[in-house]
Amino acid sequence: MKIKCLICDSTIESKHTHNFVTCRCDNCYIDGGKEYLHFGGKDFSKILIIFDDGIEILASDDRNYKKKYEEWKENKYKIRLNDKKD
Repeated sequence: MKIKCLICDSTIESKHTHNFVTCRCDNCYIDGGKEYLHFGGKDFSKILIIFDDGIEILASDDRNYKKKYEEWKENKYKIRLNDKKD
């Protein structure tokens, strides 16, 4: 998962847990790697969340990004369960 700052046009990604990354203008940050999504910033209407499947949702759109995040989280756990079966 990545986020894009719509102010400085930086696309940033946290590569692993506790890998805190900020955009060039310090408007936003992301952390958590593939384990969880922790992001924030000064202006959520200027932060675009980019999910692994390419879906893009503004961070200020709470309802839609939380719904998509829950889908992402559920899919992540399904993949882990399947890996343990193999």
